[in-house]
Amino acid sequence: MFTKIINRHFFFQLLGMTILITFILLGILLYGNLVKHDEYLLQAMSVSPYSFLQLSFLLIPYALSFALPFGFMLALLLCYGKWSSSNEILALRSLGNGIFSWGMPCFILSFLVTLISLYTFLQWAPMSRAEFDQKKAAIVWSNINLLLETEKEIEFDLEQNSTGLTNKNLATLSDEPIHRVSLSVGSMEQNRWSNVRILLLGENGILLRIINSQSAKIERNQLNSQLILNLKNVDFESAIDSHNSNLFVSFEEWNKPIIFNLTPKGNNLNVKRIGFFELLELSSSDNIKKYDAKVLIHKGYVLGTSSLFLSLVLLPISITHGRKETISNLAIGIFLSVLYYSSITLLEEFSFQYSNLLFLWIPNSLCFIIGTYLLYKFDKVGFSYSK
Repeated sequence: MFTKIINRHFFFQLLGMTILITFILLGILLYGNLVKHDEYLLQAMSVSPYSFLQLSFLLIPYALSFALPFGFMLALLLCYGKWSSSNEILALRSLGNGIFSWGMPCFILSFLVTLISLYTFLQWAPMSRAEFDQKKAAIVWSNINLLLETEKEIEFDLEQNSTGLTNKNLATLSDEPIHRVSLSVGSMEQNRWSNVRILLLGENGILLRIINSQSAKIERNQLNSQLILNLKNVDFESAIDSHNSNLFVSFEEWNKPIIFNLTPKGNNLNVKRIGFFELLELSSSDNIKKYDAKVLIHKGYVLGTSSLFLSLVLLPISITHGRKETISNLAIGIFLSVLYYSSITLLEEFSFQYSNLLFLWIPNSLCFIIGTYLLYKFDKVGFSYSK
């Protein structure tokens, strides 16, 4: 009965500290993500504060996927280190309670954190990032009209933001490489623009060709990531300062739509933006990205279970060094946690290079072996407190 009360007290203290540290880390990581996407967030703010909040909230799951397990591990180090230094652990050991008794709150909470982390890594975070990309593209699309009304002109970088087909089609219109396209519109009405002018620019902004269209039908793909122009009543001419002979051609309709990507790689499958079941289906298909899907699934499992495996190592470390070395104890735990997450990135590259998924499981395997040994040594051999 006494042991249950103590364990309940430990559990809720550990839970409270985990929530507190997780919120602090979540704020830090979320701020970093907001700064990274500040351009789109400012555009969202210009549309409406609600759009800004929507985009901001969609970044929370990704930040939480790292803040939660790391927050739990820091809470473990702080709580058990404090209990060890205040002799609470010593009192429990003197009553015959082993580490698997008063350490149970740590193992139970690590299991709960693992379940939440697995869901966040494999399903919630990638789906939220996919929705973030879609809403970001929608905001860029909605801002095109706003930009055209205020700036009267927008530019697209063909080398980065155009599809291969459009790039090839426009490249045939000039002997010199086309680097950028400048688009201006006289008037806009729903999905139809009037008096459209497209300037084809070469290196250093040199004007190469001019496309004038009396009207253009505007379309967008399902993800709002592409601007599609179907030109009518077109005049095509060379620039006045062009080194080539003057060219002027008129025709009723441009033979193929001109497509500009509003976000890079808008029509490529991004395996990092699909949920667990889609990844599972992709990993068993004949798709060229099936191995990428397998790596992401295993990586999600490894990172999702990190709190469970790392707790096996950090719990005995926090007790052993907790009496008079709280700061060094915390530093050791942070170093091990950072080393763990850094190694995942390196081992992911090895998994691709050598086509072996077992590389990803090396950190968890090492944590299990070392942690089991430390727990057994602590419980059976014991340790001496330094004065």
